[in-house]
Amino acid sequence: MRFGGLTCVDKLNAQVGRDELVGMIGPNGAGKTTVFNIVTGVYDPTEGDVFFLGNSIVPFKPYEVAALGISRTFQNIRLFQSLSVRDNIRVSFVKSLKAGFFQSILQIKSFLNEEKDFDKKTDELLEIFGLLDVGYEHARSLPYGEQRKVEIVRALATSPQLLLLDEPAAGMNPTEKVELMSLIKMVKDKFKISILLIEHDMKVVMGVCERIFVLDYGEKIAEGKPEEIKKDPKVIEAYLGETAH
Repeated sequence: MRFGGLTCVDKLNAQVGRDELVGMIGPNGAGKTTVFNIVTGVYDPTEGDVFFLGNSIVPFKPYEVAALGISRTFQNIRLFQSLSVRDNIRVSFVKSLKAGFFQSILQIKSFLNEEKDFDKKTDELLEIFGLLDVGYEHARSLPYGEQRKVEIVRALATSPQLLLLDEPAAGMNPTEKVELMSLIKMVKDKFKISILLIEHDMKVVMGVCERIFVLDYGEKIAEGKPEEIKKDPKVIEAYLGETAH
């Protein structure tokens, strides 16, 4: 991915398998979020291709990528702060809405049945994540860690097969980070989905990821299991800014 003369991602070859939890790490400016933006259709890569379930998704717009089964969270929380927690989650069901404008105005049976189904699914998700009691509260009134949780739930409400988490531990205190690690593991196991995680907190990455690949200046410099990555001289050099001995 090039922007003018700046190459942000260079010859990246990476895979995420079914039901796999993979970490993507690297110093600030390494190109990690750019990779997410390429995968989700925000950017079309300057060269190369992106495949999901065997098919190229480069021509697809972000909403089309979401409909295929890829969902994401953002580095900075992007909830609808003035909406309730429930309504933030219900927004995700729009992609599967069958009733049109006139059906909703006339309140016909098919529309009402869809609304009941969405309410049921929302309640189920809120209960799983311990958010049922705050469902009718404004998103902005929740503690930071809870807002992060709502954002993950909203992404899951689209029924993705691949979930992209962009620095979910950013801004969290140590207790919230421990809870987040348990949450991410639970999401993978309960929903049987693949997860690609960007994170700067090495304790979180090493604690949850099965495999990690490392970017530096847009290039993949290492890939392997957590115990291999933390001993890799190239990774140490990229993070410390000096040659590892």
